[in-house]
Amino acid sequence: CVVSSRIEGFPKYMRDGMIGEIIRNKGSEYDDVELGGLADGVFLGGYETSASMLSMGAYVLMQNPEAYEILRSGEKAEVDKVVDELLRYLCPVQLAFPRFAREDHDLFGLPIKKGAVVLVSLTGANRDPAVVPNPEQFDLRNADTLHFAFGHGMHRCVGAELARMELRAALTGLARRFPDLAMATDDPGDLGWRDLSVVYSLDRLPVRLAKEPAAV
Repeated sequence: CVVSSRIEGFPKYMRDGMIGEIIRNKGSEYDDVELGGLADGVFLGGYETSASMLSMGAYVLMQNPEAYEILRSGEKAEVDKVVDELLRYLCPVQLAFPRFAREDHDLFGLPIKKGAVVLVSLTGANRDPAVVPNPEQFDLRNADTLHFAFGHGMHRCVGAELARMELRAALTGLARRFPDLAMATDDPGDLGWRDLSVVYSLDRLPVRLAKEPAAV
């Protein structure tokens, strides 16, 4: 059948996981473009953003040892502040989904024509000096302000709380397992910042997991 042939085209780890379940149980209700969109949403929103936050978060935390120590030994409320400030500061999805104006509109004095595409910079919103005390720096005093890393309103990410839980668990686990985590290079050129991607990230981050033994 068509559904079976679709599943056979996926790697085994996908056939046995959520994508496979969607195809088996709902595959006949969607065409290939719709299924592709579902798969893209799962991997982009459910995997790639979390992976990006872990790599970039580790980079920021190695430069902020006080926050890293909070992850290792702090109370849950303190850990949550670190996670939210990382989300505000890093914001791996930097642009919201495009909106299309249904009619002519005046947006704070800026004329928007019917049919025009409107893009919102989530990173810019997260660095609004009118509401963020120290917008250009990772600073736990900023954590009491709202951020737009998950969007806002009816388009807010449905997996926001799951993402927070994943980051809290992964980053506290990292801090407890590797308390002496440190950069293994002083050359910024050794860092693999991603170019031209919907999800901003570090693809290469050289680290030292433990302190180097003292010379004898």
